[in-house]
Amino acid sequence: MMCSSKTLVLATLMSVLLLHLCCESEAANTYDCCLRYTERKLPTRIIQNFTVQWANGGCDIDAIIFHTKARAVCADPRKHWVKHAVSVLSKRMRKM
Repeated sequence: MMCSSKTLVLATLMSVLLLHLCCESEAANTYDCCLRYTERKLPTRIIQNFTVQWANGGCDIDAIIFHTKARAVCADPRKHWVKHAVSVLSKRMRKM
């Protein structure tokens, strides 16, 4: 069965669009990764929530991402103050 030239052009354009979307998605995921940790301790009272970043999930380092009203801050999950903050926040979220 012969494909028309219009069908071939459409298939080519769809393939290019799909490839572009896949590459954009990968770039966005890389950009959203923590690349280094903060040097300052954050007071738990200003932290609203946190998420965990795993190195095996496409990012280079394990990190705890603390979300404040103004921004997101990457912290080293091995630090004592980070473990304490995660504990306090977890208890706070369970009470809600």
